[in-house]
Amino acid sequence: MEPTNKEIIYCQKVLHLLEDLQKVQQSIESFAEYSDKQKIHTHQTLSLILKLIIFLIILGVGILLKLSLVLLLVISVVYLFIFCLLFRYDSKKFKEKLALGGGTSLKMKSLNADLNKLKAEEIKIQTELNHFNRIPSQFKTTEVVSHMIRYMKRGEAQNIEEALYFWKMDETKHSAGK
Repeated sequence: MEPTNKEIIYCQKVLHLLEDLQKVQQSIESFAEYSDKQKIHTHQTLSLILKLIIFLIILGVGILLKLSLVLLLVISVVYLFIFCLLFRYDSKKFKEKLALGGGTSLKMKSLNADLNKLKAEEIKIQTELNHFNRIPSQFKTTEVVSHMIRYMKRGEAQNIEEALYFWKMDETKHSAGK
């Protein structure tokens, strides 16, 4: 008895949805990483500009007060040392804040909106995938469904249940052989 095309088509639809879900999840991961990097870069740039402005103000005040060149040099070295420490501390604090979900600038809101669109797409695909309930959720992976399709195309299984049974048997053989 040959498998019905309906069984194969059913599995192919599930496989297609799983592949789409995988793509969206990868996009979410890479977008989230990109978004965090952008937020950190923007913050570090603004922090650097602010600290350089403060440095220039200190030098300007020193020149106006007609401080000696040696004293200005000492003040500059001390400030640059403090600047380096503050920059590292500020960057660490910002990364911690970012991990907690901080950030409210317009650019960040735009990035979050794009990320929310991707998450909505993920939920939509997951909801559609849940309608295909003949395959248990723990077996809804691209690997398992691909094997099930192969079993049916080769004629080893006539329906989804048999294909799933053969896949479980193969997995048991592989795990026992290791």
